[in-house]
Order: sequence, then structure tokens, then C-alpha cells
Amino acid sequence: MATRSAVGCPWLLIAGVGLAVLVGLAVFLLLPGPTTTTTPLTAELPYDCGAGLANWKAGWSISKQAWCCDNEGKGCQPKTTSQPPTVAPTPSAPYDCDAGLQNWVAGWSEAKKQWCCQNAGKGCKTPAKVCKLWGDPHIISFDKANPSFYGDGDFWIVKSSTVQIQGRFEGTKYTEGLAATNRIVVSGAFIHNHKIEIGTLDSGILHVDLQPVIKTFPDSYTSMDGTYKLTYDDQGVVPDVVPEGNEKRVFHMDLPLDVHVTVFQWKNYLDVTIEMPAQPGQDGACGNFNGDASDDTTERIMSRVGAQIDGGAGFLSGRAQIEFTPQMEKMTAAECVGARHTRAQSECTRILGQGAPALELKSCVFNICFGDNPRARQRAKTYA
Repeated sequence: MATRSAVGCPWLLIAGVGLAVLVGLAVFLLLPGPTTTTTPLTAELPYDCGAGLANWKAGWSISKQAWCCDNEGKGCQPKTTSQPPTVAPTPSAPYDCDAGLQNWVAGWSEAKKQWCCQNAGKGCKTPAKVCKLWGDPHIISFDKANPSFYGDGDFWIVKSSTVQIQGRFEGTKYTEGLAATNRIVVSGAFIHNHKIEIGTLDSGILHVDLQPVIKTFPDSYTSMDGTYKLTYDDQGVVPDVVPEGNEKRVFHMDLPLDVHVTVFQWKNYLDVTIEMPAQPGQDGACGNFNGDASDDTTERIMSRVGAQIDGGAGFLSGRAQIEFTPQMEKMTAAECVGARHTRAQSECTRILGQGAPALELKSCVFNICFGDNPRARQRAKTYA
């Protein structure tokens, strides 16, 4: 049997070669490829927001400022907020209207008073009013009340931090022993605490600091510093009547702060008119100058200011001659009794002190009990 030659089977060879190629290709495809590392490309930024940052306001364009602010928070304009309109500064005031306000009447210059009144409503002068004392002694207060002080003693007529006026009330035969104004003294800071004292014609007292300055009639006197003037003549409207057997002797005091005191000098008593504007803390027998007449009763004035002065403690020279007549004694015993007398006694002890003389206490009690009775003198006559 004849043997086949390899040449005789060419298809087998081709098939084998093709199979080998396919196997190699499959192996190549299945082998893992080499590991590669790639870095993504960064897009180029339109602006470098670090460059020139220290001078960004002047050195950067508007577009760079906007881009850098939006994307990197750099180069941002500050946000504006609504601000209140600017108020022009107030020029400094020429006066401090709170400084020295408690003593503005005596302590402020006229220019300061005018400026503070117009611009701050402080230091304004009040219109002048008149207080009158006449007879035994009846009073028309600055607020038109009618207190009376029938008991003897020294009393505050005007008491304030600037103007101070005291009066001495003593009885006369004409007044059934009830008091009339016997002496008056004006003093206080507004006249540098000098004392201008006027007494009855019988007393002969026309003094400044206890020195006689009016020596004839008529006459006048001006203080050495020119702050006040005194005139002695027969001019002026009498508050009551010219007493029988008397001639007019009128003493005029023209004083600082628009204070004018007129004293009508009679033989054994005085009539007085006081014209003045209100003063700080004012009170006294002429009232508290507050526009309310209802609180200027004798009892309320005595309670507020202790109008009666402990003997010897005032500005008046000498001491009051206190007399408590039998008529006054009987009138007190009959008409000021019980709780009314107890209250008056207690109030007078408070005013005058525990050691006050008995006659001063009786005089004070009589004032509180009967001071608001304008007919007390006529009433006293019934006990004669």
C-alpha cells in the first residue's frame, strides 16, 4: 500500500496555521494592557486674583474686580447701607443754663438771664407783684390773700435765698393791744447782707448797718457801691389813711432785682408796701408768691415757714416788747379751746422751741387761732 505525502495534504497545514493565528490573537486580546496615569487639563483662568491684590481698588479693572469678587471673594466693594443724614454740629451755647440755676436771680448776669430765658425757658423774670401791710397788721399778700398777725413778735415778711425782709409787730392803744408793724429791716444776698432798718417816727430809726444815714427831711442816700438808693420824702399813696396828728413821712428803698420797698412812717406804727418779682424759695407773712391765694392763710404760713422768729434770732436790732393783753387772754380762753388750742400750742412749740418764753408762745397761739379773722380787733373790744 502506497504512503501519503505531506504535500498531498496542504489544507491541513493551512488549517493548522490559521488555528494557531486565531489562538495567538485571542491570547493577545485577553492580556491586560499597561497601566497608564492621566492628569486632566486645567482650563486657563481669565484673571489671577492674587496679582496686585494689595492695590486692587486702583489697579484692577472693573471686570477683574467683578470676576474675582464673584469667584474668589477678593476685590469686593464694601456694601453700602442707608445712613441718616448728617446733622450739622450745633455751635456751643454761650451759657450753661443749668449751672447756678438755683441762684439765678442773684448769680446770673443780665445777658445770661435774657439768653437762657429766650432759648431754654430758664431764668425768666416773673412780673412784679405788691404786698401791703397796714394797721394791726392786716396783709394783702402777693397772691391777694389776707392773713393777719395780731400777736407781738418778730416775723418773716419775705424769706428767700436772695431777698430777706423781717418785721416787728407790737401792740398799740389804737389797736386794743393787738400788734401793728413797728419796725422793718431789709437784708439778704441781693444787697450783700447789709441791713436797712426803719422804725416809727418816735423811734427815730433810719439806719444802714446800725448807722444813721438819713439825718434830715427830706433827704436821700446812695450806697457806696451804687447798688441801691434810699429816699426820704412825703410822696406816695398811703395804703390806709393818714393817722390823726401825723404828717406823711415816706421812706423809699430802690433795690436790686427790681425790689422796691416803701415805708410810711407814723408816730407809733408803720404801713409798708413791697413791690418785687418772685424769688427762689420765697415765703413769709406776704405769702409764697405761687399764684394760689388759698395757701396763704396765717396758719399755713406759720406752719410752712415758722413766720414768727424766736426773740433775738433775727436781723432787727433790740427785742420785741411782747404784751398779751387781758382782752387777748379772755378771747383765747373763750374762742380757742379744745383740739384747736392743742394744735396751735403744739405748732408754736415747734416753731419757737421748747424753751420759748410764755408770752411768745401765747402770742403765737393767738396768731394761729385768730390770724384769719380780719375783724379780730373789733372782736377783742368785746372782752374789754
